[in-house]
Amino acid sequence: MLSPETLKREQEAIQTAAQQLKTDTHLTIEPRNGGCEPRVICEEVPVDRKVGHNRIPYPQCLEIHRCGGCCQEVQFSCISTVQEPVTFSPLLLISLDDTNQYEVNRPLTLMNHTKCECKCNKKEDECLREGKILDSILCQCIQPRCVPECLISSTCSTVPGSSIPRCTCRRRIQGHASNYCPNPNQRPDYMCRRCETFYG
Repeated sequence: MLSPETLKREQEAIQTAAQQLKTDTHLTIEPRNGGCEPRVICEEVPVDRKVGHNRIPYPQCLEIHRCGGCCQEVQFSCISTVQEPVTFSPLLLISLDDTNQYEVNRPLTLMNHTKCECKCNKKEDECLREGKILDSILCQCIQPRCVPECLISSTCSTVPGSSIPRCTCRRRIQGHASNYCPNPNQRPDYMCRRCETFYG
């Protein structure tokens, strides 16, 4: 049988452990996926300083929804796909010289984000500068595929003024103004000296 002193020590140890557990529970937050969705932010009410010198708006900030959160891939950004105008009124302009003096400010309309999606943040021009095309699903610049297929002396890439990729050489092809064949049904030969017609 436990002595009163031992029993008291055991009870104190249990109480200490229980208190620690309670403290840990308050510090622990269940993780929540911070996905792409409309989130409440505060936006400052603009003031025309030429007219509103020594005046402050009331309220100074307004709650509005803006798209925010994480997308699964870094090349995607959380952007709004649906917006709705929201008008706030009345807004006041309060004088700093005399807080009892105020005037009603004009209504303020802001765009409220109501639907968000993760969209590719790469631009087609970025890929074209690399001689590649944009895969909007993967959101990556990928090497284009040429038809007919390029021979070993040339590389398939995009060319200025055309959405169709062509087989391009490192130097200008003899008898042509550029390093690729102007006719889509042609490709440079093995030595990149002339254009040959491809018959499939």
